[in-house]
Amino acid sequence: MIIDPKTIQSKAMETLAYLVSVIGPRPAGSPQEKEALDWLEKKFQSARLKTLRLPVRFQPEPDFVPYFSIAAAGFAVVALTLADHGWVTLLLPLLILLLPEGTQWLQGKVIPYKDGSSNLMVLPEKTSLNELDLIFCAHIDSARAIPAGPRIWKKWRDRSMYAMMRVANILIIPGLFQLMGLDIRGLILNLGQSLAWAMAALLLAQDIYEILSSRNRFSPGANDNGSGVSLLTATAITQADGPPASLKIGFLFTGAEECGLHGAKQFAAYMDENNLHIPVVNVDMVGAGSGLRIITRCGTIRPTLSDPGLNETIKRADPIAVYHAAPRRWGDFAPFAKAGIPSAHIENVGTPHSWGTYHTPDDTLEVIDPEQMEHVANVILQLIWILEKNKSNPEK
Repeated sequence: MIIDPKTIQSKAMETLAYLVSVIGPRPAGSPQEKEALDWLEKKFQSARLKTLRLPVRFQPEPDFVPYFSIAAAGFAVVALTLADHGWVTLLLPLLILLLPEGTQWLQGKVIPYKDGSSNLMVLPEKTSLNELDLIFCAHIDSARAIPAGPRIWKKWRDRSMYAMMRVANILIIPGLFQLMGLDIRGLILNLGQSLAWAMAALLLAQDIYEILSSRNRFSPGANDNGSGVSLLTATAITQADGPPASLKIGFLFTGAEECGLHGAKQFAAYMDENNLHIPVVNVDMVGAGSGLRIITRCGTIRPTLSDPGLNETIKRADPIAVYHAAPRRWGDFAPFAKAGIPSAHIENVGTPHSWGTYHTPDDTLEVIDPEQMEHVANVILQLIWILEKNKSNPEK
């Protein structure tokens, strides 16, 4: 069955409009997340597809994570100790490097689990999970919204991690001078302390502004990740009447991704326990920009790598896609990769506007580029065609 990518794009845009404009923000465990999954499940069942609903226990996203306040404390300690303990400056870049994974680890240890989220697995009619050759994955929930804020604030926030690291590296210079026994009192000490205090104050103000402006607000999640959900939904329904002859494809819609990849973690654990090593392709934030990124790794201290072979196959399906490492972000591919399951992750290159709306109330339908959605639909179809051809002719 030959499918026009425009057909999938058209159906995807209808699905996306309903998710964003009718259901709206879909935080993990919320009635809206459940409503979205219920609505999708009915659509799949109407298309005579098999569905499995799997409960997910998750840790709710806290109202406030003192991410920038911890960094601010680090800069304040440097300001207070620079005159006599220059070695402290050497620890500051390490603190900043550890912040993303460190705060995630801490949240995982202290926040209690609760019930209320779920995964939705969609399979071809009369097909069991262990018969699948490929799983496409997309998370249904949307994130807590940081405030959109003035343009200058958006630019600062987008670059805050890099700014912190640059200032921390600059502060090492007077720290090394002091460590070498040089007298830095006077201009050098004053400049170093002023820079450290200024950065501490700026970061603390940022956290205060965010907690006051984002309480109980969640993103509509058009690009992140209504785009991925709607494209996979349209693909599954369009192929229902004429699925690939020799390739059985499942579609996994995960819950509670934004607060810790919980849906993916639990499904990956299930696959591992049952010795299922079905390749997984995660589709996340694919609705804006002029192309795709193939994520090769995520994390900094203990990076998680996607599957090189699967990445190469995606590259064949989309020759203009670029490889990209994401040291400070994670995606649903990661739990599968950690479980030894071949997995990959695609996302849009994006635009300054789309990245400016990331995890904000402005991630709405106006961010979505229909041409990019059609491009991704074509990539998905090409990937299916390549994998089906490889299975039918494994030596070619």
